[in-house]
Amino acid sequence: MNTLRNLIPHPGYLNRIRIYLKEMYPVPKRLISAVLMYLSFTELLRQNYGVRSPLISLSSFVGIASVFSFLLILRLMDELKDKEVDLALFCDRPLPSGRVQESDIRFSLVLVVMFFVAINSLCGSALGMGLVVLGYAFLMFKYFFIPELLSKHLVLNLISHNPIVPLVFLYLVVSFAQEHHLDVRSMNWRVNISLIVMYWSMSFAWEIARKIRSDVEENAYVTYSRLFGKRGAVAIAAIAQTLTLAFGLLFASLNSLSLAFTTVCVAGYAAVMWGHLRFVLNPNPRTSQLRPWAEQFMLSVAAAGCIEALVL
Repeated sequence: MNTLRNLIPHPGYLNRIRIYLKEMYPVPKRLISAVLMYLSFTELLRQNYGVRSPLISLSSFVGIASVFSFLLILRLMDELKDKEVDLALFCDRPLPSGRVQESDIRFSLVLVVMFFVAINSLCGSALGMGLVVLGYAFLMFKYFFIPELLSKHLVLNLISHNPIVPLVFLYLVVSFAQEHHLDVRSMNWRVNISLIVMYWSMSFAWEIARKIRSDVEENAYVTYSRLFGKRGAVAIAAIAQTLTLAFGLLFASLNSLSLAFTTVCVAGYAAVMWGHLRFVLNPNPRTSQLRPWAEQFMLSVAAAGCIEALVL
């Protein structure tokens, strides 16, 4: 009974959740990201398998909605499992500041999980893989039932949590296969894995980049710049982004992709490398903001794939 009571939000829920989404998960920005990421990834799959299908379809709607809603699920889960850290170090955020209540987050989480399962049950073609992804997210939410170990060791937390990214893209591969009546077992998994690694790498780099600080910014919050040093952390992010570019250029060569695809990818890579360089040469609170640069690179790669779909 107490569990049910904790799930029911108090009056004013809609206004509070609007505040939360505006600050922690801006819907227009995240929706555009989901659209670009889904369309670009599936476009490269279509190129590699020689499959042509409408850019906008029921399958694309389900795929985009699934990506968008699942990323929101992860955000809401993080809000709950990190509430003590946020209260101590990020007290201005909506939940620790009291502008949003914990019951709002829990209720929203239940709603979004139900939405994800519903669209994949009624319209999707990869419900099984979707449930696997949800199951892994639940293990992350519970710190794999070893919270004392994972919550105190950033690298172990990264190793255990970051695989959710390739699982999401694996879900998209399975969905693509079933949409186009391809036997998953007979697909070219060297291509599939390479494509997943390409997209995973830039997401991994984003995860590293968002936890890099200059010396004057370091506090009780554990960062990769503290663990690996500023240059070491930047090098890890840069290597991952270089891997993304290398696979992008490889796919461009193998599939004779347009010059626009290559140009946008290379331009995004050059920009993010400049962001890294300016921080390494002059680390300060202004140049340490590497997360926007990492997001810009991800957006460039996603936009390049979408441009390719429109060119053809």
